[in-house]
Amino acid sequence: MTAAPKRRRWAFPSVVAILLLLSGCALASDPPAPEVGGQTGAAPTSAMPAADPALAGLLPERITSAGVIRVASNIPYPPWEMYTTDGGQQPTGIDYDLSQALAAKLGVRATFDQTAFDSMIPAVMAGKADIVMAGLFDTPTRRESLNFLDYAEDGYSLLVAKGNPEGLKDVTDLSGKTVAAQSSTSEEAAIRRLSERFQSQGKPGVTALSFPGDSEAFLAIKSGKAVARVQANSAAAYAAKTFEDGQTFELVNAPSITAEFGGMEGIGVPKSEPELLTALQKALQSLMDDGTYLQILTKYGVESIALDQAEINQGTV
Repeated sequence: MTAAPKRRRWAFPSVVAILLLLSGCALASDPPAPEVGGQTGAAPTSAMPAADPALAGLLPERITSAGVIRVASNIPYPPWEMYTTDGGQQPTGIDYDLSQALAAKLGVRATFDQTAFDSMIPAVMAGKADIVMAGLFDTPTRRESLNFLDYAEDGYSLLVAKGNPEGLKDVTDLSGKTVAAQSSTSEEAAIRRLSERFQSQGKPGVTALSFPGDSEAFLAIKSGKAVARVQANSAAAYAAKTFEDGQTFELVNAPSITAEFGGMEGIGVPKSEPELLTALQKALQSLMDDGTYLQILTKYGVESIALDQAEINQGTV
């Protein structure tokens, strides 16, 4: 499909307000990440949709026979994926709930397998997992390896220390600054491009201080090693409200930040699996139409990122 997706929009402050209710999930150090686990997890608290035989019939035979879709994800990245308790093993979050709903609609189940961030796409390419769901942005570079079923459009913010001591207001204020990032992410690549553009304009570039996980990036801001973390609104708002009871960080929002870094989050599907991509697209559209999809986003306070149409490869980051 090539038509531009229609989008629902809600004011971002409402997202922050709802996130106040979600402070029970800790942002502790990232847990060890085996290559691909096998963690199934319990069903989400919301009722699962009934299977649609017509949609189930679109699945590849190998998945129908196995009765399972293997989802590679990287935990924690709240509110997209996290554990229900600090140090626990039960996954929850937007991607977990949505994966379970998609599988139920298709008449199968979904495992939700903890996977090292750098290993998620290789795991799918090697057949160790069927799809990637990890709040992953649909980018041209990633699209060289996978097709992406886009399921959310996120704005971007700067996560800064409480009080915004550097007085950051928009993306131009990052010139000459050190910014924390998670390695191998779209944010890291975008920071590099921004730095190159600043330098071509005769301005100081941006130094990306990269870490393997979110927690290290947060601590870099807290310690003053970095002035900010460029992060999707959904994740940045959650961090600001939950990290150390909301006493450590705040957000800087500006249109220039979203224009520089924002885009579509997508479910990564191997290019060799067009049947699986079609089945997931139609299942997702069904969940959008019946309200299940929006109910999941609302549960985590991020209904502002909802789409009305399940599109393929529409990301532009």
